[in-house]
Amino acid sequence: MNIYTTDKIRNVVLLGHGGSGKTSLTEAMAYLAGITSRMGKVTDGNTVSDYGKEEQKRQISINTSVVPIEWNGVKINILDTPGYFDFVGEVEEAVKAAGAAIIVINGKSGIEVGTEKAWELCEKYKLPRFVYVTNMDVDNASYRQIVEDLKEKYGKKIAPFNLPIRENEHFVGYVNVVSETGNRWQGKEVVSCEIPDYNRPNLEICRETLMEAVAETSEAFMERYFGGETFSESEIRAALRTNVIDGSIVPVSMGSNTLCQG
Repeated sequence: MNIYTTDKIRNVVLLGHGGSGKTSLTEAMAYLAGITSRMGKVTDGNTVSDYGKEEQKRQISINTSVVPIEWNGVKINILDTPGYFDFVGEVEEAVKAAGAAIIVINGKSGIEVGTEKAWELCEKYKLPRFVYVTNMDVDNASYRQIVEDLKEKYGKKIAPFNLPIRENEHFVGYVNVVSETGNRWQGKEVVSCEIPDYNRPNLEICRETLMEAVAETSEAFMERYFGGETFSESEIRAALRTNVIDGSIVPVSMGSNTLCQG
């Protein structure tokens, strides 16, 4: 591994309810970054971060694991924390060391007690965060419902960045809400595609939620928003960068850990 200066190091903590998919997300990141040549599974006891015998036996995380990943000239230390409350001390220690958080939500289970605890920790330590919804390859997972529940619970700071494209009960691609473009997987490659008609109602809902979140970032934007104006993609991205850092916008994304897609 290369030597990195502090400005090229990021400590990112994964938070969420037990079984939400933090360890499998870490595994997918490690695989895509080339740290490991095969995808391990929690059920097989061969993941990168759950290496302890008790963790493998119980199929849960007990200790916080640090998995360093090199990506685009930056070293990202992924802190995979336990989801069960018996090990909350491990979680709090990891949060204190982190500069940002990813709150992982199981797409089938939705917002759980562990999700709320994760949010409270981010508020306590003023951590920038984004929400990642797993299991988009599972038919009864509802991304739209989770976005609506998050917005109801945490307000207009919730900003969905992506929507899943599903066909014949399969997760085949995603819509970028910021740029309003469609993307589809062909093998391991991502190619542009038309946004399916059945995605457009959800895109309008998520786009409106995103515009509300951007409008909340300044009085000038608020006036333009209520005046019926739309924001350009460059304006949206500029607002997002500043306001994600200060926590006034919380992006929401989604994917499938087991398929390494998202």
